[in-house]
Amino acid sequence: MNGRHKKRGIAVNGPWLPLPIEFLRSRACAELSPHGLKLLVDMLSMLGPNAARNGDLCLTPKLMTVRGWSSKSSLSAAISELQDHGLIVQTRQGSRLDCSLWAVTLYPLDCDIRKLDVGPGSYRTTDWMLGGALANPPTEGKKAVWRHARKGASTGARKSAKTQTVPPPRDDLTLERPAPGRTDSENEPDSTRSSRPGTKPPVFEGSTVPPLGTYLDQPSVQASSAAVQGAA
Repeated sequence: MNGRHKKRGIAVNGPWLPLPIEFLRSRACAELSPHGLKLLVDMLSMLGPNAARNGDLCLTPKLMTVRGWSSKSSLSAAISELQDHGLIVQTRQGSRLDCSLWAVTLYPLDCDIRKLDVGPGSYRTTDWMLGGALANPPTEGKKAVWRHARKGASTGARKSAKTQTVPPPRDDLTLERPAPGRTDSENEPDSTRSSRPGTKPPVFEGSTVPPLGTYLDQPSVQASSAAVQGAA
């Protein structure tokens, strides 16, 4: 009898990392987006046995390309998702010389605290529960809904409609403000003006003297007198 109920260990080749079953069965894990869950697994792969190096995890785009992250926007959205839902926390703000560092809140800090901006009490290992709202597993009556890593999609915000700028017709004349001191007839728009580029008003509009080099149907007075003198 004693031999049947004897606890047996699980044979694992190499180091391994324990993961809380309470989190795996919870709504917080079930509602993670595919990108968020992928990033969480990638961060767990950076940890050592028993979550060693937690708090000293680097998530730069150049480093994460090795894990398949080819889009900076997708990586940034996944980081924001895990951070907003209490699964990761930033332990050091990056600068020109140093990169930002992160920690998984499922485990306590286990790295050199001197190079971090926070201490051991900066977060709790139960922050992912969000006060207990996401600790329970999904049910048939309240199924899990995947979150979206994109900004605005998780809150149900609709995308703003794209506005199209419609140019006015080319021949439409802009209304001019009436000048003070003028009558209504003087303020009327000039019908000879056009908004099309390259068009000009009529040549003889408002002109009593024809331009140079223009031929007339009848000769002018000067041309007639010169012709009479030449004949004489």
